[in-house]
Amino acid sequence: MRRIALALATSLALSAPAVANDGFMGLPAGGLTLQQSANIAMLEEDLYLALDQVRVDYRFLNESPNPVTAVIGFPMPGLPVSVNFDAETGYDLSEVRDVRLLEFETRVEGNLVQSRPVVRAFVFPRNTDWSKQDRFRFSNATDVTAELTAAGMPLNFDAAAIRSAWARLPAPRKADWIRRGLYSPDRSAQTPLWFLSTIFVRQQVFPPGRVVSVQHRYKPHPSGFVMSPDHFSFAPELITENCIDATTRRAMEQALRRGGGGIGMVLDYVLTTANTWKGAIRRFRLTINKGEPGNLMSFCATGVRKTGPTTFTVEATDYRPDRDLSILVLKSNSNR
Repeated sequence: MRRIALALATSLALSAPAVANDGFMGLPAGGLTLQQSANIAMLEEDLYLALDQVRVDYRFLNESPNPVTAVIGFPMPGLPVSVNFDAETGYDLSEVRDVRLLEFETRVEGNLVQSRPVVRAFVFPRNTDWSKQDRFRFSNATDVTAELTAAGMPLNFDAAAIRSAWARLPAPRKADWIRRGLYSPDRSAQTPLWFLSTIFVRQQVFPPGRVVSVQHRYKPHPSGFVMSPDHFSFAPELITENCIDATTRRAMEQALRRGGGGIGMVLDYVLTTANTWKGAIRRFRLTINKGEPGNLMSFCATGVRKTGPTTFTVEATDYRPDRDLSILVLKSNSNR
């Protein structure tokens, strides 16, 4: 969330969200939740991440003697609806109307299958530390989906439609939403304060003893922000979140000085939902493409190998991810 604040402080548009691993899910009365699978193992995960494409290929095995029908969810992180409310500062994300922007696609055994997008709305407590806002699981937020829907508020990023629905609300409800932190109290620039998160949901049958191949493809829209030569001095969280060591920091700062600044792009990917399957990921392969050869990149991983002019690969066996991925790609102005 600190990155969102930085992006909003510049004249770049903040883009739509990144993605997460498949998660074994349930559908209790309260909504979608991640659960643990006692029978389905993830034999392989082959993940490719680039600024313009995400590909992930899985091989699952039902190790029980009986068929298992599971609800599978592919969650997207929440995006603040307010980013689409001020065209004067360059944040008119009119293209972010619905999930079609993501071009999300799932294939099982090579055959295209449909996933149902479930859109949820959440509000964080007032004055919450941005670094503690969990935009994937929303464990520290309030689900206001039903309340917004009952009030006729659209669950999308269409600023005009949201403004119209807000104008139709009775005054007591407006006052209540402002008091509870659903809407900004600033009368000169009233904006919604909720986040929208989409989970692509499908049912999947896992026959006993048979390997099932699943592929996801989608178009990411990483967050972007202007970077200055002294950027890390006032945004130290980028160093921690992306494991920028001293050598990489010097290289990035030198590139920023040469170009008089640059563009930072951050692509997030949630790995830890893989822990909802049985045991560890038996074989894991991650390939990250930084884009142009002159781009600089940093992310948290061990055993990284350079496998091409712009690609880096990590491989592991019996892998249990203990943190999610955050990848910083720097495009210096000197390379543009």
